[in-house]
Amino acid sequence: MKKMQENAVDEADIASMKKDINNALGADYYDRMRTLDDRFIELRLGTPEQNDYKLMENAIAKLKAEIRDSNDLEYTDDDYEEVTKEFYEELLDEEAGINLRGRAVIDFVINWLKGILEGFEVGDESEEE
Repeated sequence: MKKMQENAVDEADIASMKKDINNALGADYYDRMRTLDDRFIELRLGTPEQNDYKLMENAIAKLKAEIRDSNDLEYTDDDYEEVTKEFYEELLDEEAGINLRGRAVIDFVINWLKGILEGFEVGDESEEE
């Protein structure tokens, strides 16, 4: 009986964590736009255009769906790389050539997720001490 209760608590914790991660991914749209602007300037790509912001939102929506459907919230560097490649293939039309702006947006979103997840890991460790 105790094992079932632990599983229910774990599932509730995971569901709560998924919700928190998705809320963090969706929060601060204008801050995220400014940060993307800075990243584009840093990469010498000019300033993001409307379709770059739209791609950012599409990538975030896709990430949120994947997190919602995922059973594992621990991402390794290989996982980040795999998701990045998957997003390149699914969200970018690169048949005409490599889309540097699109790749910069997707890399930005994946790094945004990485920062959010690292923030949650730090929070979890401090609660255990």
